[in-house]
Amino acid sequence: MVKKICPVCGRETDILIEGVCPDCYRKSHPILEVPASLKVLRCSNCGALYINGRWVRGFRVLEKYVESRVKVKGVLEKVEVKIRPGLAEVKAFGKAHPAIPEPYSEEYKVRLIYVNDLCPTCRAELTQHEEAVIQVRVIGRDASEYKDRVMDVVKVELVKNAERGRVIKVEDVERGFDIKVTNSKLARSLALAIHREFPSIMLEATKVVGSRGGRRISHKAYSIHLIALSKGEVVNINGEYYLVKSIYRNHLELVNVRSGLSTTLNYDKLVMANVVPVNEYQVSCVGDGVVVKVGEVSFDLRGIKLICP
Repeated sequence: MVKKICPVCGRETDILIEGVCPDCYRKSHPILEVPASLKVLRCSNCGALYINGRWVRGFRVLEKYVESRVKVKGVLEKVEVKIRPGLAEVKAFGKAHPAIPEPYSEEYKVRLIYVNDLCPTCRAELTQHEEAVIQVRVIGRDASEYKDRVMDVVKVELVKNAERGRVIKVEDVERGFDIKVTNSKLARSLALAIHREFPSIMLEATKVVGSRGGRRISHKAYSIHLIALSKGEVVNINGEYYLVKSIYRNHLELVNVRSGLSTTLNYDKLVMANVVPVNEYQVSCVGDGVVVKVGEVSFDLRGIKLICP
């Protein structure tokens, strides 16, 4: 093969690319064209970044964003981006021209200019702006017995939806507690998670609280009534004593301890009833039924086997 002379560096070479040797061609033809700097909007409170029209968390998203802003000028096999304090390091694997025999790597640096602001979640939290409320009410128990369990479910769901918003306040009220949230979509996710975890009924309502620039400002409320009853428990409903026979997702099967008659009570009707816990009672298995003792009065219920061994 006849050797060629590079007119730039004077070295012999097997090939010329656009009239110069591969090494000289590489010097003026990078694999990538990268911006010298990029401006990134950052929340000064939580560190979330505003990228592609969304507030997000995590450097992996920023790495993808930097990668999307580079232009491929040669033959690219792989690109790697690493975020450092104040800059992004970009490493490209490939070659400037297909005629170059072997691939190689090039490194670039992109200055990251952070512009501080507040994301909507932090702005709402710092101003105590409430967009939605989850009203948890407990039927059949003191609400304090269920509060920790409910909030455990909320904490797990918050981890999955951290970018959506936050809980700004949990306030105790009669027969339950209110969970105040900065984002209505997050509130719905939390409400559904609670509803799935416990026997309950969930209702949704929207209230217009004002207007801004011709747009209505609405406030979401998710009402969840937890059915805090147990199979085999005695409870007073509208002045009558009932034995809880079975618990389902949307209704109870009850036995009236006075008449011995079984009945089905849907949760939507239960939440409208006057439900009073019975603190002193005994349920014991006798023969083919059970004996329920409330205070000093006993009731013999035949044919009730579901709560007996």
